[in-house]
Amino acid sequence: MKKISYFIIFLVILAVSCLKLTELNPKLLPLIDGEQERLTYKNKDVYAQIKVAGTNINYPIVQHPSDDSYYLRHDVNQSETIYGAIFTEKMNRKDFKDLVTIVYGHSTNDGSMFGSLERFADSAFFQKNKSIEIDSKDETITYDIFSAYSYTDDHLFQTFDLGNLLAVPNYFETIKQISENLTGNYRDIGYTPTDRLLILSTCDTKDNGRRFIVHAKETNRIKVNQDTRTH
Repeated sequence: MKKISYFIIFLVILAVSCLKLTELNPKLLPLIDGEQERLTYKNKDVYAQIKVAGTNINYPIVQHPSDDSYYLRHDVNQSETIYGAIFTEKMNRKDFKDLVTIVYGHSTNDGSMFGSLERFADSAFFQKNKSIEIDSKDETITYDIFSAYSYTDDHLFQTFDLGNLLAVPNYFETIKQISENLTGNYRDIGYTPTDRLLILSTCDTKDNGRRFIVHAKETNRIKVNQDTRTH
C-alpha cells in the first residue's frame, strides 16, 4: 500500500508540473543548451548523457538518491526551476543494465528538455529518425527506436510490473498492440527475453492527462575511455 501511495504522489506531482509548463508563454522561455549543461554541471547525481536523433535532446541524466520527484522541479545544478531535468527513478540502475529503464523529462513549449520528443508522433519523422545514444561513465550505449504513442499517465513500472523479469516479454508484446490501437507509430525490430528496453516518457502537450511514450531497444554497448571521449 505504501508503494502504491508513493507512485500516486509521484504521478500527481508529474501532472501538475506538466500543466504549469504548457501554460507558459513560449516566447518567455529561453532555449536550454544541453551541451552547455553537460560542460558546467557539478552535481554528483549526474551519471549519463542522452542524445536523441532528430531532436534537441542532448542533456545530462540525473538520479536523486532518495526523492524521485526532486528533478521534476530542479535542474542538473539543483537550482529550482519549472523545467526540471532529465532523470530516472531510483528503482533503475545507473548502468542501464535493467531490462527496462524509464527516463523522464518535461515537455516544454520552447522545445527544450523533452519538448521535441513528440516529433516522433509524425510517421515520416519516426521512420527517418531511429537512434538514441547514451553515454555513461565508461560506456556508449545505442538504442533503436521502435514505438511512439500517447498513453495514459499510469506509472508503467507499476501497471505492467516491469520489475518482474517474467513480465517484460509480455510488455514488449503489449507495445505493438497499444501502438496499433492508439494509432501510434511502430516498427518490428524483433525481441528476445534478454533484450534491454529504454522508455522515454514526457507530458503529452495535447492532453495533460496523458504521457507521450517512446520505446527503444538496446543494440550496441561499447566500453569507452573517458579521457579520449569526445562529444
